[in-house]
Amino acid sequence: MRADAADTSILPLQKRWGYFPAGSLGWTVSNEKFMEGTKGWLTHMKLRGSWGQNGSIAGLSNWAYDSVIASTIKYPFTNAASYSVGSMPSATGNFDLKWETSEQIDLGLDLRFLRDRLSLTADYFIKKTKDLIIPSASFKPSLIVGNTASPINAGNVENKGLELELSWRDNIGDFHYSISGNIATLNNKVTYLTPMAGDRMSGGGAGIGTINYFEEGMPIWYMRGYKYAGAGSDGNPTFYNAAGEVVPASQIGTNDMQMIGSAIPDFTYGITLTAGYKGFDLTVFGSGSKGNDVFIGYDRTSRTMANRLETFYNNRVSNGGDAILPSNAYWSQYLQSSAMVYDGSYFKIKQIQLGYTVPKTLLKSLKLSNVRAYVSLDDFFTFTDYPGFDPEFTATGNAMGIDLGSYPSSKKIVGGINVTF
Repeated sequence: MRADAADTSILPLQKRWGYFPAGSLGWTVSNEKFMEGTKGWLTHMKLRGSWGQNGSIAGLSNWAYDSVIASTIKYPFTNAASYSVGSMPSATGNFDLKWETSEQIDLGLDLRFLRDRLSLTADYFIKKTKDLIIPSASFKPSLIVGNTASPINAGNVENKGLELELSWRDNIGDFHYSISGNIATLNNKVTYLTPMAGDRMSGGGAGIGTINYFEEGMPIWYMRGYKYAGAGSDGNPTFYNAAGEVVPASQIGTNDMQMIGSAIPDFTYGITLTAGYKGFDLTVFGSGSKGNDVFIGYDRTSRTMANRLETFYNNRVSNGGDAILPSNAYWSQYLQSSAMVYDGSYFKIKQIQLGYTVPKTLLKSLKLSNVRAYVSLDDFFTFTDYPGFDPEFTATGNAMGIDLGSYPSSKKIVGGINVTF
């Protein structure tokens, strides 16, 4: 397939167009003669395979590769009240900037048993993103350059995992029901980093310094900081140094920083239940994740320092815990440590909806074809050990897993009537 940029001025002429091929192949094994003996219990069996490439320049503004001239520099005269406006390049420019390309291989299996009542779908995928485009905020040139950096193709990322979905549906007279569940694993790793970035590229922060980094051999935008070891005998924090030894905060340095978490979960999952009896219907839907880390960035400089989570007080040393509120001398190290990293695993019942559809025989005189009333509980129940506002917060890009205290999902009671004429 051919991928077009929305605005062809985004990339140089020779790179405005990209040709990204794709293909798939399937074999319905259950249609073969040698499978005839299985039709009593195996309704359908299919093997699938696909390969394809997609191009992306999402997030780039027009002329992102170029060094546009802007009138931003001022030359003063002897009279300080007057000056002459000059022009200078607004960015370093990058004529080597090219498409970000994702290449994916998928192997799948579809199975249906017992007259389609039991279904199983399995997929194994490997997705490799090449020439990942990183915005200029993550790549800072020397101050002597005098302007900002343009986006660059920073490196390659590999994602691979397994997706499974299992469902059962049946009916007993006027009662019908179904239950389905899915689970997906993800293994993520940066496989290449441009030498222009050195050992790693910095990403998002929490108002206390950089937390996320892009580094070869690590998960994309992993959390890097000091590994907290607990409170010392003097009441100040202790940390693990690069050699794995527990040392006081006064002996820790930036060379001792290490991986303290990753926002990428070990797996995500969901479950859906549906049931119906005559005019009544019920839907219950839930989803969750397991193994993802969250960095709580509530204690940043732009936030009132007196407004902290209750857990910071309940777990401090004076209350019998191992967490502390250190003196100002070690406060920045404490805030950039694993002490601020929590397990973000959760399961949330996203919706419970009960509805009733009026029998059509009662609607004829009203010249209506369908009337359904319903009531729904949305985002009402959350099961988690995460002490923050909401484990299902939004933090993407180069600030993955950083919770800055965004407003949590509201619990909602929703009711309505759908009328079709």
